[in-house]
Amino acid sequence: MSAPFCRKHLSIEGLLKEAHRVFRRIPDAPGHDIALVDHLMSGLALFGLKYPSLLQFDQDCREETTRANLKALYGIEQAPSDTRLRERLDELAPSHVRPLYKAISGNDLTQETRVGWAKSALGA
Repeated sequence: MSAPFCRKHLSIEGLLKEAHRVFRRIPDAPGHDIALVDHLMSGLALFGLKYPSLLQFDQDCREETTRANLKALYGIEQAPSDTRLRERLDELAPSHVRPLYKAISGNDLTQETRVGWAKSALGA
């Protein structure tokens, strides 16, 4: 039996899809070999997967299994290096990611839903 439609959107999978949707809408400057959405989702993966450092994340991204998991879970086509991740995200105005914050902390979501997302993200 599958979960009701609304519950799918209140899971970590729903949260990641919403993040990807919001991040895709942020204008990406031309001339970069890795899309801005991949940088943003990599940053989210870094915290969601509890990496101790950007360097460790960068090293693990060289492994085929890690790349496949990042694509399947976070929709990351190509993970940036730790240096490029810092550089691109430093250029981004915080106002660009505000729509994601509003989506996950909006009045239509209950405290229980937000706690559920947090527990899912923390693996609890």
